[in-house]
Amino acid sequence: MDRGRKAMPVQNKACMERHVQRCQERHKQKLQNMKSNIDNKCPRGASHLKTKAKKNALMEERFEQIETENRILLEKMSHIMRCKGDIDCTNDSIKYSKPKNKERRKRELKRITKENQQILNRIQAARPTYNHRKWEDEAKVNDRILANICEFKQPARKDERPMIGDEDSIFGYLDFYDSVPEESEGETSLF
Repeated sequence: MDRGRKAMPVQNKACMERHVQRCQERHKQKLQNMKSNIDNKCPRGASHLKTKAKKNALMEERFEQIETENRILLEKMSHIMRCKGDIDCTNDSIKYSKPKNKERRKRELKRITKENQQILNRIQAARPTYNHRKWEDEAKVNDRILANICEFKQPARKDERPMIGDEDSIFGYLDFYDSVPEESEGETSLF
């Protein structure tokens, strides 16, 4: 017994002791039989995850395809057994048949080839309408006129490489220092 109960005045100590023991036994029994208020069990399994309907449908479709292929194969085998029994090497497919309009297609091809040859001969025999020499002369005249009216010297063309020792720099245009006259030996510069 704990101190608080010992200090309490009672009429019969033996009865009180039996009563306390019964209360403690009942308390232990209640603790053992107690149910929790929180549900900590695993959740119910989803039925759609157990059945796997998609997988079953795919398997069923595959089985149907196999059954169809087996039926076709069985029909072919029964046809072989009923009819000839020999090796069937003839192919009645359109892919391997002989063309019925072979001669007409050959005549058409010859006619087209002949017409193409005639067109080529006419093109080769035709005189040109453009004079490329006249174009080159006009381009030179236009370049001279452009050089006369430009404020700055034109850059060198890509196909023309500047000569070493030429008045142009290696970049194809005049630099600032290229345009400044060189100092004579007697003169001194300000810099």
